Amino acid sequence: MRLVVVGDIHAQSDKLWRILREADLSDDEHRPSDRLSDPEQDVRLVLLGDLVHAKSRDRYADLTEVRRYDEHNPRHLRKAEAAQEAFLREVMAFQAALPAGRMVVLLGNHDHNAIDDEQGPLRTDDVSHLEWKAAYGGELPADLRAWIAGWPRELAIEGLHLAHVGPRPEHNTYDHGFYLENRRRWIYEEIDALEGTPYRLGIYGHTPVRGGVNIASQGRAILLDTNGHGEEYAYLEVEIAPQGYRVRMRGLFFDELIARPAPDGDTADAP
Repeated sequence: MRLVVVGDIHAQSDKLWRILREADLSDDEHRPSDRLSDPEQDVRLVLLGDLVHAKSRDRYADLTEVRRYDEHNPRHLRKAEAAQEAFLREVMAFQAALPAGRMVVLLGNHDHNAIDDEQGPLRTDDVSHLEWKAAYGGELPADLRAWIAGWPRELAIEGLHLAHVGPRPEHNTYDHGFYLENRRRWIYEEIDALEGTPYRLGIYGHTPVRGGVNIASQGRAILLDTNGHGEEYAYLEVEIAPQGYRVRMRGLFFDELIARPAPDGDTADAP
């Protein structure tokens, strides 16, 4: 069995379709490839959640095609909702074209927030995510709401555990305590968070990573929220065999312009 695992996308449609084309899972028209749809090939696609909510004001500006995005501007907010609804419909149609179980989308905390009418808006740095929130945005269409509500919070395959945040049920429960308690803290602790579980290895998103993946839980957990910075993108290909897992990382892991001192003491961009 082979898995292709994609971390948090956060409304970056172009980035997701680039990954799926590169992994030979999609064609240029966003239709499933033979590799993914052929019943004779045991290939599965797993998205680790957080399909919605752009993670910066600049990304919202790109999404809505405005110079500076203002979430309190009703026109800007509706454009952000419409763009994300169109993206979600593309992903939903892609999944519907596949055999059952061939593609799994896991529920992230931002996805949960989009369909939870009781939970207030989330915030990332200086931007609030007001999409589909009462008194701010419109209503998420019923078919999209029902689709997201059906996403599982975790997936277990042959001793491999996949979820948005972590290996324990509370890690992927997005209630008020999730934010007060900072339930991603387990990644910083010198413990094996998978001890006592039936899993040999875990793959999780949620925690931003630069330059590749981070390893936690004494080497038993891979953190894959790597699709956030600029043109960088990453995904994992996991081959599951009786002797273990072969994990390969693909994508563009690090892409940054680093300034260097100029001869006169000022800074200049590196060539």
